[in-house]
Amino acid sequence: MGIFSLFQRGSTVEKALPEPDVVTPEPQAKHYSNQDIANYMMDDDSPTQADSTRGLNYGQLNSMTKIPLIAAIIQTRINQVAEFARPAMGGGDIGFKIRLKNRASIPTDEDLEIIQELYGFMLQCGDNRLSFESNFESFLRMLVRDSLTYDQACFEVIRNRRGDIAGFMNIDSATVRRTRLTKDERDTGRRDPTIPQFVQVVDNKVQAQWNAKELCFGVRRPRSDLRFRGYGYPELEDVVSILTHLLNAETYNASNFTNGISVSGIVAVKSKMHPQLFRSFRREFYSMLSGSHNAKKTPLVQLDPDSNEDLKALNLSSTNKEMEFQHWIHYNIKQLCAIYQIDPSEVGFDFGQEGVKHTFNQIHVNHKIISSKEKGLRPMLRAIECWLNQYIVNELNSRFEMVFTGLDMLPVKEQVEMDALKGRAFMTIDELRSEHDLAPLPDGKGSVIMNSAYIQGMGFSDTLFARPTAEEQVSVHD
Repeated sequence: MGIFSLFQRGSTVEKALPEPDVVTPEPQAKHYSNQDIANYMMDDDSPTQADSTRGLNYGQLNSMTKIPLIAAIIQTRINQVAEFARPAMGGGDIGFKIRLKNRASIPTDEDLEIIQELYGFMLQCGDNRLSFESNFESFLRMLVRDSLTYDQACFEVIRNRRGDIAGFMNIDSATVRRTRLTKDERDTGRRDPTIPQFVQVVDNKVQAQWNAKELCFGVRRPRSDLRFRGYGYPELEDVVSILTHLLNAETYNASNFTNGISVSGIVAVKSKMHPQLFRSFRREFYSMLSGSHNAKKTPLVQLDPDSNEDLKALNLSSTNKEMEFQHWIHYNIKQLCAIYQIDPSEVGFDFGQEGVKHTFNQIHVNHKIISSKEKGLRPMLRAIECWLNQYIVNELNSRFEMVFTGLDMLPVKEQVEMDALKGRAFMTIDELRSEHDLAPLPDGKGSVIMNSAYIQGMGFSDTLFARPTAEEQVSVHD
């Protein structure tokens, strides 16, 4: 009995997974996942019947996004994600693509029609009668901003009377809360998907409520800690101390231009003039030599020359160089960008290759930006893919999925070189031309691989590359 006997009819092959039981098994331990929020600590007498967050509140997080550096980081990521809001024309173009989940299947004409319908549905965010101004780009921009601000990207899945998806729409994520667990849910340790799991709270009043399939509560950085009740962990909570250092440093630097903060020197006048006359002189002196906004005001002191009074010149202001001001600012900026998984050069801070004196060891800015997108942009796109597929595409047609493409796109020169290598290894000329939406070559001349050994071995060299005869040239001219 050999291995090929396994493929004979009547033979039984053991499956990798057992058949599912009729009754769904239940775990013994109480389990509160990110979706089954552990809010049993909530007061039962809460007027809104909604759970609160732990950590910074929504108003504090929103205020922190007004800081210029944070605003630049968030807007940069928003613009990068917005580039993927259009259908990708080719396999390597930037955009999104609807495709079959089974990558081994070839789409039929009916599948291609469904794909075009899904493209139209995603671009208009469903039925345009829900909101004529809605489009996929604005949807992504609002979704990314909420995610980077609160780590809570919420959108509503709107259904018609038959229960089919009619569209999807952004909602204010700062107003969405998870509902408290009921007594039965606490006892079983599981959420009941048929009852409301999310509510919208405006002015301490519940304005709307949704079950698990009617609202996406997207969290990029989930935590299993029961104290945080399934809410996200925004990057802003990690950068509180760093932002404090930056703001303190900026305040110190700006204090040189504010009123009466720093003293750059002292002027001593040796004279026996009357005190009243000296006060008049001092007022005149201040009116002529005060700095911008009354800054760096110079003290004026009267000394008696007969008493041998003297005043030494003391420098009362420390320079930024002594405090390594610039290095301190750069250090904090790098820390903040590291938490947001973004290279400082993407937001306008190009520090170069610090500490490297040889030019051949320096890394080009483009390569650093590509590496930054691999760390920060790719996880963001993957999270959005998961949310849209779970709540939208799978509900419309479970055979298809949406993917973002173009993040691995190469420069044009490298793409041409890659196509040339493919053409000499395993792809025919016509296959390469089809990837670029070009027609096949006439007379089947593109159905070969551009490999000299392959061409000679298959006997194509005489037919493909033979010069036309005199009779053929005459017939062509005629």
